[in-house]
Amino acid sequence: MSYRCCIGLLVLLLPAMSWAEFVAPFVVTPQRDVDRMMRLADVGPGDYVIDLGSGDGRIVISAAERGAVGHGIELDAGLVREARLRAEGAGVADRVAFVQQDLFQSDFSRATVLTMYLMPDVVMRLRPVLFDTLAPGTRIISNSFDMGEWRPEQHISAAVSGGLYLWIVPAKVSGHWTLSIDGHGEPMDLEIDQHFQDIEPQLQGRDQGYFMEDVRLHADRIDFHAVNRHRSYRFSGRVDGDRMSGYVHIQDGDETSVAHWQATRS
Repeated sequence: MSYRCCIGLLVLLLPAMSWAEFVAPFVVTPQRDVDRMMRLADVGPGDYVIDLGSGDGRIVISAAERGAVGHGIELDAGLVREARLRAEGAGVADRVAFVQQDLFQSDFSRATVLTMYLMPDVVMRLRPVLFDTLAPGTRIISNSFDMGEWRPEQHISAAVSGGLYLWIVPAKVSGHWTLSIDGHGEPMDLEIDQHFQDIEPQLQGRDQGYFMEDVRLHADRIDFHAVNRHRSYRFSGRVDGDRMSGYVHIQDGDETSVAHWQATRS
């Protein structure tokens, strides 16, 4: 059956379906695909894993077996009970929790890894929430469905689905920044446009602009190269809220130096 036919069938069945079934019809993820998800997100001790539409709990339980802690969010009370029993049987009940809750009323901010197997429209509704609330560096894994213009870092095949997608949540860097380099004159203006992990920085000194290249934002790490006719700045640093800082390699004619830089968002 084609994807379009499946969606059409869901629409016809919607009056007889529960909200939980429409958001995430319970489809068991084979354990081999769960294991792929764990490897793709590099789940381990220190992680807090949240699974949206957690079903029988196998994803959160598998994460706990790797040393993580976390919880599952599920609307179906029967599946919540089943997941709790499975956690007890696996000996990880003290490391996990399963709650009956509407995922649109849930707080995801504690997650270092977030997993989901939800309908495409639901994934797209969640996209701005995930981008805005999850901390930089959080890994998101989606089974079968992507997030449109938010490009995944990786996409791998899976046994019974459209594949597994991985995103790394980037820092939020859009806006106007005042950038200064220790011992190197007056501050400069840095303007950044951001579209998920893709950024377009523009650097302007007192009387000259710079050509930007080698631009990259990954989690809380930012790198960019600013060049004009006279000198070259290769910036590397980290983002912490409304501040950025790091080191810059400066090429000025035949002279090369390294200095500390910092920037503050207006």
